[in-house]
Amino acid sequence: MRFQSLLFIFALAASTLLFSCSGGEQDKKPEENKEVTANKSNEKSKGNSNVPAGTSRTPTPETVNQAETVKPVVEAYCIAMQKRDESSLRKIYSSASLRQLDADMRADGVRSLTEYLSNEPVGNKCSVRNEKIAGNAAIALVTTQTYPNGIQWKFIKEKGEWKMTNQSSDFDAVRKATKKSGK
Repeated sequence: MRFQSLLFIFALAASTLLFSCSGGEQDKKPEENKEVTANKSNEKSKGNSNVPAGTSRTPTPETVNQAETVKPVVEAYCIAMQKRDESSLRKIYSSASLRQLDADMRADGVRSLTEYLSNEPVGNKCSVRNEKIAGNAAIALVTTQTYPNGIQWKFIKEKGEWKMTNQSSDFDAVRKATKKSGK
């Protein structure tokens, strides 16, 4: 009797597991299956053929504005990164950001800002949009090779000029989530 109960529980658990792992697409109506197939082919036609089945890309936010205020700073940053121009990079960053970057570089034993930032290539894709300005601070969505969907970057006005910072609300959110999960 005990053996039969165990066998019954095992069979029930196995069938539940198989049912729940079946993918669910077979249970859909034919119209829904066509929609899934159409969406997958649309993903491929948009150049997203490297998206694994059953997953989706992070949606790219729509453009609200062309970030005319901080656009020259981002363009100068991209050119400086592509040319590995140390002096130009130092002119683009805020003084507080440069102090922090210099301290981080010393800690890592790196002598050059371009070398230190080389793990974040801008590539041929470098643009900015959706700026939001509040007094002497701004935030905008910067898109590069490293961040193809964009990253919210902070800018500040320093001595009458807009400067890039080494801060991002996206980085801040990741840091907060990491700290919470580590407790």
